[in-house]
Amino acid sequence: MLNIQTRQEGTASVVSIQGKVNFEVTAQLRDVIRETVATAQPKLLVINLEGVSFIDSSGLGLLVAARNSVDKSGGKLHLCCLPAPVKKTFDQTNLTNYFSIFATEQDALRGA
Repeated sequence: MLNIQTRQEGTASVVSIQGKVNFEVTAQLRDVIRETVATAQPKLLVINLEGVSFIDSSGLGLLVAARNSVDKSGGKLHLCCLPAPVKKTFDQTNLTNYFSIFATEQDALRGA
């Protein structure tokens, strides 16, 4: 089961995810991200992956699509708090350099 929480931090939107991000839940997560981008139109979208224990190719594809969508609207997407297994998946798929990845949510919000 996936737990998704969203909140506003000034002009930024934060999406915090807990659970396994796999094919079974990507549609749910995609809908939340789309709704957040459409309604809040954030200059910065931060996706906090601290509670994610696993991410598969469908989840990675969703994050790539989210970044592309945010880029087209003139915003930025930052990822933060990647647990070791998730970070390893990003490293193995060469997505570490594609995304702006931060150690903490505060760093991601500051863009430091």
